[in-house]
This record gives sequence, structure tokens and C-alpha cells, in this order.
Amino acid sequence: MSQAVRVTDQESVRVVSLTAPDRRNALDVQMLEAIADAASTADAASVILLQGEGDAFCAGFDVGLMTTQPSVVDTLIARLSEACRALRRCPATVVADVQGAAIAGGCALAVSADVLVARRGAKLGYPVHRLGISPAVTIPVLHPAAGGKARSMLMSGQVYRAEALAAAGMVHQLLEPSEPIAPLITHLLDRSTEAAHATKAWLNALEQADDDNRFDGPVAASRGLRLRPDQR
Repeated sequence: MSQAVRVTDQESVRVVSLTAPDRRNALDVQMLEAIADAASTADAASVILLQGEGDAFCAGFDVGLMTTQPSVVDTLIARLSEACRALRRCPATVVADVQGAAIAGGCALAVSADVLVARRGAKLGYPVHRLGISPAVTIPVLHPAAGGKARSMLMSGQVYRAEALAAAGMVHQLLEPSEPIAPLITHLLDRSTEAAHATKAWLNALEQADDDNRFDGPVAASRGLRLRPDQR
């Protein structure tokens, strides 16, 4: 388990916290593996709460790491896809609580949730084309979450305010920066866990979320850009 990811179980809630606020919870390989593991082993949980400590939910891949180890980009892309799959496929209802910013890989994790909660003023988007990186790996989870908005989010590289994404239906609930998320979690725990699990399974079937081909294709396309001139 990564030292930058803390997993705690509180009755029927598994809390997965990104704990590297000094680098805005920028993702390394171990963090992504820990997130995937936390989701894939949460069969008994009713809710998974995914959150980031500090001023930002997640700034995406650790750019410093990519600069010193360019070959790690391929591994980060593959592990991000695995984390997104695990969050989408696990039976628990995943709630992402976004503050500050959810950028690129951080946005991918957020839109993998079943319930996307954002604090007012938060920003989400995929401004990675200028790094020579394709955000395609997030398409299997972004497209169902954002609908027609997904195409412009992926192609523009624009960063969007949470309020605008709430108006578009992508952010499901806006909270004030200091507003507790506990009432929402309590509401979700009032449901039948078995009924909630069954509902998510049917949604995933309609989305074809269990089809690895939908995830593997974007990973392969993104990895094909490694070490090309733009990325270097």
C-alpha cells in the first residue's frame, strides 16, 4: 500500500484518502495501485469515499516524476486505467469529494465515481495535450458521466469550474468548501446495500463497464505517444 494513500474502514464505508498535499496529491504508480486495490477489495462496503487532503483533490500525474523518468508515463497510464476500472466495477457506491482541482488523471478518478461531489470553486479538466499526453484513457468513464460534454472536455484541454459542470449534469452535488459530506454518506447508508450493489451492476452492464476492450484501446493509443517529440 502506498504511503500516500490511506484506507480506513468505518462500518459500511471505506474511506480512500490521497495524502500527499505537499504535491497536490499528484499521482505516482504506487498511489494508483493502492486506489485500485482499495476499490477491488471493498466487496462488503456500501460506500467508498474518495478524497484528497489539502487544497486540491488531485493534480494528475506527478510531472516531476515524469521529467526524471520519462518511461514511467506508460506505466502511469496503464495504472490509471486500472484504478478507473476498479472504481467503476466495484459493487460499492463510489463518492468522489473534489476540492480545489481535479486535473487530468485526478479528473479521471473523479469521474469514475458514481456520485461526483464538488466544492464551489473547484476546477476539473484535462489540460494535458500540451504535454504530448492524450487523455483518452479516461473516455470509458468520462463519456457515460459527461455525455455530450465529454467530447469538448477531451479535445479542448479547457479547465471547467464545478458550477458549470453541475449545470451540465456532470457534477451531481455542489457543496461549500467547509460543508461536511457526512449527510450525503448517511443518506447513502440508509439504502439496502444489496439493492444498491444490484443497481450498480445493471448500470455497469448497460455501460459495458466490464468490457476490457473499451479500456485497453485508449490505453494503447495513449502509450503510443511516449517519447514522441511533443512529449519530450
